[in-house]
Amino acid sequence: MVALPEAERVPLIEACNISVSKQGRQLFHHYSFTLYEGDKLCLSAPSGRGKTVLLRILAGLDKPDSGQLLFKGRAFTSGGRADLYKHLNWLPQRVSLLEDTIRGALLAPFELHANQRHKPTDATMLEALSKAGLPNSALDQATTSLSGGERQRLTLARALLLERPLWITDEPTAALDKAHALACAKLLLEQAETLLVVTHDAHLQGEIDRVITLPEPDQTNAEERSQ
Repeated sequence: MVALPEAERVPLIEACNISVSKQGRQLFHHYSFTLYEGDKLCLSAPSGRGKTVLLRILAGLDKPDSGQLLFKGRAFTSGGRADLYKHLNWLPQRVSLLEDTIRGALLAPFELHANQRHKPTDATMLEALSKAGLPNSALDQATTSLSGGERQRLTLARALLLERPLWITDEPTAALDKAHALACAKLLLEQAETLLVVTHDAHLQGEIDRVITLPEPDQTNAEERSQ
C-alpha cells in the first residue's frame, strides 16, 4: 500500500506540548505526538521511561500536568475524550477482572447504554474466545481460575466483540507463550485499523509500521519516528 502524504492523513489523537512528572521526576517536557488514522505504531524506551504513562494519557485515562490532547481535532476537555471512548479498545498489561465468570467479563462493556444494542450472543462470544486462543473455555467458567495469560486473551476476546477501530495496548503478549504470542500479534494487526502498542515482543515490533523512540525529558520535540 502506498502511504498517503502526511498532509492528507487524518489525525486521530494529538498530544500538543504535554508535560508530565511522576514522583518528582519529569518524564515528558513539551512533548508532541500525533497518531494518524491507519497507523500501526510501537512506543520504545527503557523501562521506567514513561511508556505506560503516555499510553494512559493518550487513551484518556490519565491527564498530563500541562498541554492539550485532541481526538479528531476536538479537545479531550470539550467532548473529545468521550468521543475517543466510543472508538477505543484499551488493553492494559495488568488485567483486573471484576466479574465472576467469563460470560460476565465479556458482557461487561455491553451493560453500558451506548453498547446495549450490540450485545453479543453466546455463539458470538464463544467464537471470539476461540479466535483469542481460549477455544476450550466455558462461558460460566470462573475468572478466578484463569492464569495471567488467559486473562490477557480474555480481554482480547472482549475487544474483538466491541469491534472498535482504534486499539491502544500495553505489552499484549507479555504473559503469553510463543505460540499464543504469535496468534495474538496476528489478531492485533488484522483487527486494529489503527494500533498503538508498547511491546518488547520482537516479532510484533517487526510487523509494526514504525517504532517511535521516546525522547529524554529534557528534549523538547515533535514526534521522533524511525523505521
